[in-house]
Amino acid sequence: MDEGARERIRYYSFAAFVGVLLLLNWLGVFTSLFGLDTAILVTLLAGYKTFHNSISALLEKRISADIALCVAVIAALAVGQYLAAAEAMFIVLVGEGLESYAAGRTAAAIHRFVEQIPRRARVLRGGIEEEVEADSLAAGDLILVRAGERVPADGVILDGFSLLDESSITGEPLPREKQPGDEVFTGSLNSAGHEVPDEPVIGQPGSGLLRVRVVRAGSETTLARVARLVEEAEQRRAPVERLADRAARYFLPALLLAAALTFFFTRDWMRTVAVLIVACPCALILATPTAMVAAIGGLARRGILVRGAAVLQQAAKVDAVVFDKTGTITEGRFEIVEILPQPANTGPAGGPEIAVLDRSEDDLLAFAAAAEAASHHPLARLIIEEARRRSLPIPPAENARAVPGRGVECEISGRTVRAGNAAFIAAPDSLVEHADRLGATPVFLSVDGSPAGAIFLRDRLRQGAHEASAALHALGISDRRLLTGDRRPAAEAVARQAAIPHCEAELLPEQKVERIHQLAAQGRTVAMVGDGINDAPALASAAIGIAVAGAADITAEAAGVVYLPHSLETLPLFFETSRRAVATAWQNIILFAGALNLAAVLCAATGVINPVGAAVTHQLSSFLVMMNSLRLLRTKRLPVAKAIASFRLRAASWLRRARNVNPRFAAAAVVATLLLNGFYVVSPDEIGIIQRFGRKIVPFSQPGLHYKLSWPVEKLTRIRAHQVRVVEIGFRSVPGSPDAEPPTYEWNAQHRTGRFQRRPEESLLLTGDQNLIELNATVHYDLPRPADYLFTQADGDASVRAAAESALETIITTAPLDNVLTTGREAIEQRLCTDLQSRLDHLGTGARVLAFRLQDVHPSVEVVDAFREVSAAFEEKNRLINEAEGYRNEQIALARGNGQARIEQARAYALGRVDRAQGDAARFDQRELAYRTAPGPTETRLYLETIEQVLAGKKKLIVDRAKLPRHLFLWEDGVEIAGPNAPILKAPGEP
Repeated sequence: MDEGARERIRYYSFAAFVGVLLLLNWLGVFTSLFGLDTAILVTLLAGYKTFHNSISALLEKRISADIALCVAVIAALAVGQYLAAAEAMFIVLVGEGLESYAAGRTAAAIHRFVEQIPRRARVLRGGIEEEVEADSLAAGDLILVRAGERVPADGVILDGFSLLDESSITGEPLPREKQPGDEVFTGSLNSAGHEVPDEPVIGQPGSGLLRVRVVRAGSETTLARVARLVEEAEQRRAPVERLADRAARYFLPALLLAAALTFFFTRDWMRTVAVLIVACPCALILATPTAMVAAIGGLARRGILVRGAAVLQQAAKVDAVVFDKTGTITEGRFEIVEILPQPANTGPAGGPEIAVLDRSEDDLLAFAAAAEAASHHPLARLIIEEARRRSLPIPPAENARAVPGRGVECEISGRTVRAGNAAFIAAPDSLVEHADRLGATPVFLSVDGSPAGAIFLRDRLRQGAHEASAALHALGISDRRLLTGDRRPAAEAVARQAAIPHCEAELLPEQKVERIHQLAAQGRTVAMVGDGINDAPALASAAIGIAVAGAADITAEAAGVVYLPHSLETLPLFFETSRRAVATAWQNIILFAGALNLAAVLCAATGVINPVGAAVTHQLSSFLVMMNSLRLLRTKRLPVAKAIASFRLRAASWLRRARNVNPRFAAAAVVATLLLNGFYVVSPDEIGIIQRFGRKIVPFSQPGLHYKLSWPVEKLTRIRAHQVRVVEIGFRSVPGSPDAEPPTYEWNAQHRTGRFQRRPEESLLLTGDQNLIELNATVHYDLPRPADYLFTQADGDASVRAAAESALETIITTAPLDNVLTTGREAIEQRLCTDLQSRLDHLGTGARVLAFRLQDVHPSVEVVDAFREVSAAFEEKNRLINEAEGYRNEQIALARGNGQARIEQARAYALGRVDRAQGDAARFDQRELAYRTAPGPTETRLYLETIEQVLAGKKKLIVDRAKLPRHLFLWEDGVEIAGPNAPILKAPGEP
């Protein structure tokens, strides 16, 4: 029993214990404990998880759907309705149990797979049979599988004939006949159709003894991959599942408003409490996930493995299905469809007929088998096997040789026989055209250079292909296409056989992807069905990828659905179930979560039902949701004859196994299992934490082999404490994203596709200077206290992310943009590390921050244009400031130079004036002294100097009147016109 099953048993036991306490309180048998009403104790026991989830959500600033229930229960306790509160919480406990049951139906398929894996195997080594552990098998080993035993590894039958029950792998109800060359899967039951003889003989039909060559063993087997794929499907959630959580933020105010209106109009606390209880959104929360989980579980029982509810919801929208050919529509195994001998030739000029063969199919096949004995080509092996199956005498061939790329040549009874392609044989056009019409691969035969006929081989159509295509058309999926890289004639022939209307051939893998993209561009939701490695890109590109049985590992990983049945007949069931699942989810939402709850609220508000009745009515809607969803788990009934035959085979197999069980051995196995169940191994990168009755045992288990007591005493939890964990904020990395990568990762790119996808609700922040930025960051941390990380919080990564976002908001909003973008980033990262570590320590998460790195900081893409305009304006502002500063510096320097020059000029002028004044004063003093010494001459000199200054520029004549007589002089322009020396003027006409 796995840990999940044990956990469910513990849950059911706890719910039963709480139910007994509630029943005893209701009957009045056990109503108080230490003076406290036991209904209060039941409320706390049953509602502990609900209260815890609600408080945790509030601390994370998130409104969950459980808060409405907690409000109703607290209101019931406040008014003394202890039994109603206890009943509400208990019915929630029951509802969660029903949900666990629905999910457990899917898990049960996994457990059946795991239980069917044999632990021992019989190996032939050196001709000696040995019994070994099944896990020790390797590819290439020879194993024996007797009737009544399960196949321990995937492989191919070498010898033996039997019936194998593969219902747990493929979902087919009846066993299938297996013969040499057929593939077998791990866990298949070798159920021969009759009693097995004491000494079965290998190769005898119906003996049940098989010799198998191992192809895959251990964790690589089909059964192990099935278990992993189903577990992935159970763990993945669909986007629609979160609608209830998102609606809770609107539902809670509506609930409180309904209760307030009830109290306002009635003034009755009992009615108000009843409204609060009956309107809890449990049915809305369960509506979609229960339908999806039930549908996934039902499909898993049919051998159709879905990776998650999102895939199932997308499949309901599919309106176009694209098929691969080889290995999907066909089995990838050739068969002879026609043997056509060529009519006998006649000799030249009407001569005798040239005898080549007897012109029968058997003769042509015998000659071809003889010639193909020299070839290792798969078609050659098929021709030889067909000749042996018909027990034809194969003539001996001599001088046989293979011609690469053309065929083979040999001599038979002196005749030269060739078998190969048309170029090697020079086949008639009629045979080539006939091969094209059949869509077959021809092997032409000639004898002594004359065409003797042809053998036509074609890939075998997979069982149920035609029925699947017709059923898809009935579902309204009319666009069905066959995309293949094979030749067009062969592809068209297969498309006609499978009733697929559209066919495209000779396509490369990238061309298949292109065709799918074209269909998607036309608004179609495409499902791709394939099996080969070359189909993996197309499977990943389609909205729904379906990998059929036998698909390669990479193909199964690229697909969202793994289809295990050999026949394609049940493929339409997947699309039908997906549509039923979506329709069931809407039924749950509209009928039970909507209409029923609305009617119940009206009844509670009008006093028709009391708080206890409200609790029952509220959980009735959840119960109806669960029951309506569980209908999807039902499988279609088999026809009576098939059901009886299947039951008979299973019963016979079970009786054979039960008859061979030794009671003592069984008892010893039980005891050994109980004793050895406590051993466990801790890997080198893990730490094991043991809880004994819920209390942690210190020190923790280090890497190695350890022993613990079995449940319920001790419980083991493993954790990689030394692993460096990473939390991304503002973006998410999407490894292996099928979307095309952008040419460059620039800050103004939207990052909606590609390897990095942005989360605007996390990345948009305001800096301290009120600039809107988009910030991407990563937090690296490890777990020095792994126990705190595991048991003090519901989700460690979510706690670290929430604390990191809070630290970012606190610090970035106080830092200017320049510091965040440039030189201050290192200091900010250090502050972030310190602040985040403080928050994590306060929350008791047990995590240690190793690094907090700002990966990408830039303005938000929403303000790219405005930012560019601001940047341009900022550059223009800086340019103008620089020009003004240059002009200012130039003018200041010029003014300072001019001022200094004027100061120097003033100083020089002052010095000149002073010196001149001093000179004038000195001269005055000299003159005054001279005047005082000789007044007369001095006065004369001063007089003359004054005249000189007054009559400056005029010619003057000084006469000493004391020595000379007086004369009158008259000068004009320097010429004496009157005076002693003046010329004598005469009158006109005078001589």
